[in-house]
Amino acid sequence: MPHWKEQQLEQLLAETDEQRMFDLAVSLAQQLDMEYLCFGMRVQIATFAPQMRFFNNYPDAWNERYQRCNYVDIDPTVAHCHHSLMPLLWCDDVFRETPEFREEAKSFGLRHGWSQSAHDMRHNESILSIARSQGAINLDELYDKAGQTIWLCNLLHTLMIDRQPGQATPAYNLSERETEVLKWSAAGKTAADIACILSLSQSTVNFHIRSIITKTNASNKAGAIAIAAMRGLI
Repeated sequence: MPHWKEQQLEQLLAETDEQRMFDLAVSLAQQLDMEYLCFGMRVQIATFAPQMRFFNNYPDAWNERYQRCNYVDIDPTVAHCHHSLMPLLWCDDVFRETPEFREEAKSFGLRHGWSQSAHDMRHNESILSIARSQGAINLDELYDKAGQTIWLCNLLHTLMIDRQPGQATPAYNLSERETEVLKWSAAGKTAADIACILSLSQSTVNFHIRSIITKTNASNKAGAIAIAAMRGLI
């Protein structure tokens, strides 16, 4: 198993610029006998549609082709990492429904590799792929290096996601009682139900719900529940 130098890891942890952070990660991937590294983020911003961002050192022509053809919509590694935290070793069977995409990627040197994902409680997702043009990857190599790629994926996810717009968790300052009311609301309970469960009057429960909506800057109770779930508050 290749060993990364402590100085390199400290430098990555201390870096604040996204591109330099990625460049340091590329250096670590190359020490795993890989040529290419791709790190993509699917960032959830409140109730808006998720935003996608990618960093990679793939050939420019492949990046242009991938974007122009919207290959993200058919890329099986992206689909897998959206639903699973297990590493996915690239093989022809993985690309059985998109063989032309597979062959085209190979023509740009992206022949052998694997992909790893990271998810968080705010519903953000990341995918890290490492690849090389020569030298098939067997299961022994995957198992030998999987720990480092999982660590690198989770580290980049943590460092980069928090730098995206809308990801700094606001201080909602919900009281303990408001949090209780919110959790029961998320469970589908009505104000009358919650009043019974918490031994409160229904008007008091409604007061807490209005306060929650105000503090989360939501338009209604459902919106407040959605925001709280995305922020890991419930």
